[in-house]
Amino acid sequence: MYQNVVIYYNDSVDSDNLAAAMALMRAMETRPNTRLLWIVEPRQVSFGLSPTKEQQDKCEEVVKKHFPTRGNPWKILFGGLLSESDLNGIEELSTHDRELLQLAVKPSYGPKQDAILHRRLTAWDQVTCMAGWSKASVEILMDLESLDEIENPVNLNFHYKEELAARSVDELMSYQDIMNEPFAQRVESLRGWYRRCIERAETRPENHGSSVRPLDFNSLRDAIQTAGSVRFFGGASLTILQRFIQRGVASHVRCHLQVGSYDPSANLFPNQFNISLNPKAARFVFNHFAEFSEFAVVPSHAAQSTKYSLAGLKHEGGRCLERRVLGFNCREDPLKIAEKQVTIEKDYPNQACPMPDLTAFLCALIPKFNGATLGYAQVDDDNGALIFRREGSGIPMYDIMDNRTLKETEVVATLSSLAAGKDMPELVL
Repeated sequence: MYQNVVIYYNDSVDSDNLAAAMALMRAMETRPNTRLLWIVEPRQVSFGLSPTKEQQDKCEEVVKKHFPTRGNPWKILFGGLLSESDLNGIEELSTHDRELLQLAVKPSYGPKQDAILHRRLTAWDQVTCMAGWSKASVEILMDLESLDEIENPVNLNFHYKEELAARSVDELMSYQDIMNEPFAQRVESLRGWYRRCIERAETRPENHGSSVRPLDFNSLRDAIQTAGSVRFFGGASLTILQRFIQRGVASHVRCHLQVGSYDPSANLFPNQFNISLNPKAARFVFNHFAEFSEFAVVPSHAAQSTKYSLAGLKHEGGRCLERRVLGFNCREDPLKIAEKQVTIEKDYPNQACPMPDLTAFLCALIPKFNGATLGYAQVDDDNGALIFRREGSGIPMYDIMDNRTLKETEVVATLSSLAAGKDMPELVL
């Protein structure tokens, strides 16, 4: 019987998400009587969208031309902040410019089943990574209930296809062939492609005994209520935490979240990303944070403060984490990654990048990580934008004032210290 439960809750598709998962796995795997629950939150998708880099660059130029006073054109594109009425309001708009500006209008989501297919594949990709870090089987739970409540703030015309960095050469060649098909046929072909990729991941020898399945919230609630201690590490929306409050289990849970910001101008969206997914849930949780046993946040400026040597991350996370870093952080072509035409050792030996979720988790796992201090924040609601403000009381908040870059040896030493049990047992359990 497990006495303690540790919950990892994340969208778990980017390099920093996987690095955070690795850190948490290392910190927990030697702890007695501890059950680590891996829960992933899905995102809406729209299969088949694939504007070229040239089209994206030209779209940015056309946005500057027609909307010079709207602010940062990249934010307009990435957030899909133009509307059809914006386009209709431009006099004598050429067909060419209109087609490009259409990319800055958020497209409709695809069917819910497409989002579930995408979630299943990326969850199995996480299983494959974790199989390289530990011999233990893994069960990943998909929080499909949240899919009806969140809104993906990203313009899917410009969304990075994170699942491609983990694919084989054959899978990528098949994907490229499909993307040359007419749109309607392309979308249906992609559904088959996702299913085949999932089947291959499920049957990989290293994934034997592991599983990906929907979360049963009632079972999770029972596990929380019967546990001696529950620690929640979050890097997604606050939707499930609203459910914890509404369904009477918040008082059992100690929360540690990467969420929020002080400076709205630094956000890609009106709110910090994890808040943008479900501002209503975030507002509710911030208003009721005291109902949790403990509650602490790491805002984006602190989470972005530390850069990590990519060579160090590769050393600790192996080829699987390397592929995610090359794809997400270095924006390398997935086929070049799969064919090993590009590697961290050869092409980015001295490069370092922020890993927000990793930094956020390390604030809880390592005392005073990178000079982190615990203070407090109040939440201001500025026309729907939830912004933190430092105060002497309120929501407990980790702050890191100084930026720092960890060299390869420092990254290795930091992550190795977790496996050696040098973190804070009294904080986590």
